[in-house]
Amino acid sequence: MPEDARTPAPGPQPRTDAPHDGEGSHGGDGTSVAAWTATLGVTFGALVVCVAMIFVVVWLIVVGAAIMVVAALSGPVLARAGYGATSPVREFTGQTRAVR
Repeated sequence: MPEDARTPAPGPQPRTDAPHDGEGSHGGDGTSVAAWTATLGVTFGALVVCVAMIFVVVWLIVVGAAIMVVAALSGPVLARAGYGATSPVREFTGQTRAVR
């Protein structure tokens, strides 16, 4: 029995509405001040906690944990302030960012 030509082949199908740039479009994920600030802040706080645990300095563990919490909260706050990848002030266009 012949298979209908409109029936898609099994397996994942490519999106037809996304622009094709050879590498796939990620929409600017992680290419903003908000994302970098949150990521680097949490990483630094984790480093402080790790070093404090090696030397068993309890107050420094608490400071490192506080740094991580503040950094994690800074991402959404900065994104709402206009420093996020999907900010209405910025437009992501492939590898460059145009500011309106």
